[in-house]
Amino acid sequence: MLSSISIKKFLYIKDLDLNLSPSMNVFTGETGVGKSLIIDAILFVLGEKGNYQEGDFVELTFELENEHSEDGLLIIAREVKNGKSIYYLNGRKVGKSLIQEISKDIIEIHGQHYSQKLFDKDYHRQVYDKFLNIEDKLQEFQQLYTLYLKLKKEYEDILQKQSDRLRKIDFLNFQINELKNANLKEGEKHKLEEEYKYYSNIQTIRESLEFAKSILSQDGQGILQNLSLIIKNISKVSHYNEKLSQLLDSFENAKSILEDAYYSLEDFELDFDENKLIQIEERLNLLNNLERKYATDEKGLIDLLRQFEEELQSLLILEDKAPQLEKQLKEIEDKIFKMAKDISSIRKEKVQDFENLTLSHLQDLAFKSAQFKVHIEEKPLDRYGIDKIQFLFSANKGFEPKPLDEIASGGEISRISLVLKLISKKSVNTMIFDEIDTGVGGATAVSMAKKLKQLSKDFQVILITHLPQIAVVGDKHFYIDKKEENTQTIAVVKELNQEERVREIARMLSGIINEESLNLAKELLKQGETWTR
Repeated sequence: MLSSISIKKFLYIKDLDLNLSPSMNVFTGETGVGKSLIIDAILFVLGEKGNYQEGDFVELTFELENEHSEDGLLIIAREVKNGKSIYYLNGRKVGKSLIQEISKDIIEIHGQHYSQKLFDKDYHRQVYDKFLNIEDKLQEFQQLYTLYLKLKKEYEDILQKQSDRLRKIDFLNFQINELKNANLKEGEKHKLEEEYKYYSNIQTIRESLEFAKSILSQDGQGILQNLSLIIKNISKVSHYNEKLSQLLDSFENAKSILEDAYYSLEDFELDFDENKLIQIEERLNLLNNLERKYATDEKGLIDLLRQFEEELQSLLILEDKAPQLEKQLKEIEDKIFKMAKDISSIRKEKVQDFENLTLSHLQDLAFKSAQFKVHIEEKPLDRYGIDKIQFLFSANKGFEPKPLDEIASGGEISRISLVLKLISKKSVNTMIFDEIDTGVGGATAVSMAKKLKQLSKDFQVILITHLPQIAVVGDKHFYIDKKEENTQTIAVVKELNQEERVREIARMLSGIINEESLNLAKELLKQGETWTR
């Protein structure tokens, strides 16, 4: 519910804080004081366009639990700053679209100049189904319908794949064979590149090794022969000094290492087969071409082969899967259409009951010659069945009922909304009515007051009224006035206590406040208490 309205500045309202009742809130005031200012302020927060002024700021606080609320509160606000509108959700700046998306499920404003759910054809179905109490049956139908759509898409995908199946299988077989014949092995390419680099430089390697061998073993002048002479001479004196002994060990170790290196040079494979280099080159070309073709590396080619094989396998089993899925789909389709027809039958059976009940309420609200029809026609199956439901209305005898969006009167729209909500108990938490009592008086005003009070037992109702019969059923009564302050017009909104309320009802009854009108006001308030039981 809308628990409070806080206005720092809006048009000619300043520094206003209103705490609302969760049930019935009525706003009254003299003609011309701008009783719709409060509705205008609410619309301002909800994104309504208008000639707003710098510094305008309105904040609405809702007590509810949803995905956007925090600790059971949802606070939305709008401010005009530097000529631009800024929207807030729980104190954080947000976009206008988010505020409008959130608010459409928590507050409705009914009147000639406001957008109406009443004009939404699906809303007609929601109201009617709520009256029929078939929501559980509809939910069961929708669960089956969701499964049906899923299977249908899967089946259509299979049929689409089957149409390309043979071509795709041929292409996959070609790719698989190409990659399989390549006999791919992870790490092979690196090894081949090393071999290619070696064999393509074998002559340079051979020359370098031969040179090294000659330096090590050249007759009489080779490093190994010279080291032997050095070792022989140092060994003669090594026993005279520890350092000489260590030096001898070092030369002997060096000789041992060089001898091992020399023998390794002797054993080095330097035989070269030209064909081997050609084979390596051809293999590398194959791998490089495959990598370019499939736009991946060696490991990616191996993964692709596995992927192609899996895809081929799935295509090969489509032939068996399609008939099974088609059978399952047909079974569910039969169930869905049977359920849709059952729901449609219930809807058609209760049309007269709904029309009669609606007309009864409308007649109480001064639509003595009204006509109201529930028009049901068949449509393609969707998640709500096979029925298109539309409400038709005519306020006057002799005129064919027409769709509700062709009704021009704000009062008619509001009263029809009131009746439909009473019958279905289908609504958002907070409803605001403007112009609902236009052209109403006497017994009709009493009837309307009773119905509004009944509605406020299930939902929060906020309305502006000029009728004392309606004002007396308010749980909270606010008075709107205006005054001149420093050459400026200032709006004043005040919650009335019991004594003030009696005086306001007296004013509404006769236009003057005297003993007689005050007594009449007290009597009307007393009667109003009996209407609310």
